[in-house]
Amino acid sequence: FCVTAFVSCTKSGVYAPKDKISAVWFERESVTKIDGEEREYKESIKKYQREAWEWEKKELKSRIVYNTDASVRSSYVYEYNKKDNRLIGITSPLPRERKTNVRFVYDDDKVLKEVRYFTEDFPERDLPYKKLEFTYDKGKVSTIKETINTLRYPRAYSAEPSLLSCLLSEEMANCIESNAICSKVEYDIKVNEYTFEWNKKNISNVTIVTTVGSNSTTARISYTYDEKKNPLAARVAGYVEDGDADYTIASKNNVTSCSYEAQDLIVSEGCEYTYDKKFPVEKVITRTERRNNMTKTTKETWSYEYLE
Repeated sequence: FCVTAFVSCTKSGVYAPKDKISAVWFERESVTKIDGEEREYKESIKKYQREAWEWEKKELKSRIVYNTDASVRSSYVYEYNKKDNRLIGITSPLPRERKTNVRFVYDDDKVLKEVRYFTEDFPERDLPYKKLEFTYDKGKVSTIKETINTLRYPRAYSAEPSLLSCLLSEEMANCIESNAICSKVEYDIKVNEYTFEWNKKNISNVTIVTTVGSNSTTARISYTYDEKKNPLAARVAGYVEDGDADYTIASKNNVTSCSYEAQDLIVSEGCEYTYDKKFPVEKVITRTERRNNMTKTTKETWSYEYLE
């Protein structure tokens, strides 16, 4: 499910870029090598339209995410407070086994305070099944606490929406989630605590402490950037299914490299962009994932179209 909160310091929940994305295209090739085996395992996805964005004046009204066969994977509708164009909710019109509604809560100064996730099992009159809580330092996000209140099945939470998918690219987030610690308790709480370090207007490092039951792990993400403007710079937090969000929350510029280090897993990425004036029309990601005796290299190409 898609959750995106738009924040630019004093205007939490507002996303009104001058250049509006209308379509996103995607293609991927990957090669996996295992120590001691001469054979390489190759996978590829041919270029296809992955997303369509619909706008109504300044407001992003909906996003459709497609499968490779052009069928609809997911569809999201954005709800605003009409008075100040502030995002207050996201819903999906498609029938789903666990349809999710997301609500955004602001403080008296209109700064994002919480993001609350509800499903049919956790209706809005009850406690949310997941919640993000934000703290700030001098107008910038300093920490986010992500709490998932129920784990119904072993390893079930590895498929749960995670803030990682806004901080990292799709496959990078997926491989990290699959490598995460797992509680065997049927009902438990998972807590991710994210601490952000800033270098001027960009996030330089993120430290993540994940706790499930009595077990905790620590990981670290590091970034470098170019000098060009990120077209999604106003996004502050959230999850977009399968990592459809661009890199990093609220950073002004485009990521040129990203690394993730945790126990038994190291992932590094490099990004190259093609620009039309100030905004990228293409992003190429080259990723290397090292886990135990396996090395996987991937090349992804994301292409962006903008409204005229």
